Amino acid sequence: MNKNTRDALLGMKTLPEQGGGWGLLLKTGGEISDLAPASVRSIQTINDSFLVFAPGQEASGRGFSFVMGLIIGMVGLSMILADVVLGGVLLRNDFWPHLAGAYGILLFISAAFIAWSVRSVVRPLSPSVILSRRLRRFYCWLGPKVGWRTLEYDAVQPVSMVARSYSLAGSATGHVLAIVDLESTDRRIRSYVPLAQPHRDICVPEMIWEFIRGYMSDDPSNLPEVDPLPPLGDKRADFVVLDRRLYGNLVDDQHRIKPGVFPMVYVGIVGSFMYWFEKAGLWISRKAPRPELPAEIRAEMDTTPLENSFKVRKLTEAERLAYSGRLNYLNRRWLLLASICTVIVLMMFAVPGLPPWFSELNN
Repeated sequence: MNKNTRDALLGMKTLPEQGGGWGLLLKTGGEISDLAPASVRSIQTINDSFLVFAPGQEASGRGFSFVMGLIIGMVGLSMILADVVLGGVLLRNDFWPHLAGAYGILLFISAAFIAWSVRSVVRPLSPSVILSRRLRRFYCWLGPKVGWRTLEYDAVQPVSMVARSYSLAGSATGHVLAIVDLESTDRRIRSYVPLAQPHRDICVPEMIWEFIRGYMSDDPSNLPEVDPLPPLGDKRADFVVLDRRLYGNLVDDQHRIKPGVFPMVYVGIVGSFMYWFEKAGLWISRKAPRPELPAEIRAEMDTTPLENSFKVRKLTEAERLAYSGRLNYLNRRWLLLASICTVIVLMMFAVPGLPPWFSELNN
């Protein structure tokens, strides 16, 4: 089992034969579900040949690494430069060997954090999972050590996995739709691949899986409309992505904050603290390299024109404006939160990084 699988499953090496505290086994084959199919904003692209799932949260973690690495690294460099430029530390008689070691360690730590920041941009970003309808296969990137893994649609076991997350607003329990590739003899887990982001509603993973089952075997007219998602790589839609990624159902389909004190406070606090971390993640998602797709699915995706018998909901007027970066009240809200976050980020640098300059001036 690869490291990504172990981390996601929190040490679970075999898949139980029944659901429990870990999650639920979802239906396969001809088993009938009581839930109606729905895409629930989990599908980026759909047509008669293949389906591309919405990207995961990897870029958000990269954004945090990028910003925090720069802040901590620049704070350390600022402390060193203050002593070198204004304090004349290099001319002190005790610089060698005593102070040189201490400043060398600080310089090494600063450089390590800056390297951590740079690595978050230059390291390849995991592509979204692709499901080929014609070939009946999932194409999944499982990291540079494993590379691309092809999983047969008819052989995987879908699960709704319990996931717990922790953020500025506290802890939350969600449910993740994933597919599991098992050893044929003893149910040992070979690969675990999430297909959608965690959702608080326990029914959502099964509804998405029922949509996938319908996509693979049912008449397209029997499936509901797919919600249109912002196009990947278009920075004009960044505020839309931030709304959905940070706030979920606390913001309605018109990108207005839902009534109530809690939604207003949550949006204000989380947006004010997280804007530049998430914004950096979106920038990295556009700039970071991606591994090349396997030849067979790349050839299928490059085929034009692609027919689409599946229904995609038309954009509302508010969504059309938001996706093109012209929804004024959405822009005003995020510009206000961005301004507050800018002050917070600058203070994270200024509070530890600037005092050494003033202390040297006073000496």
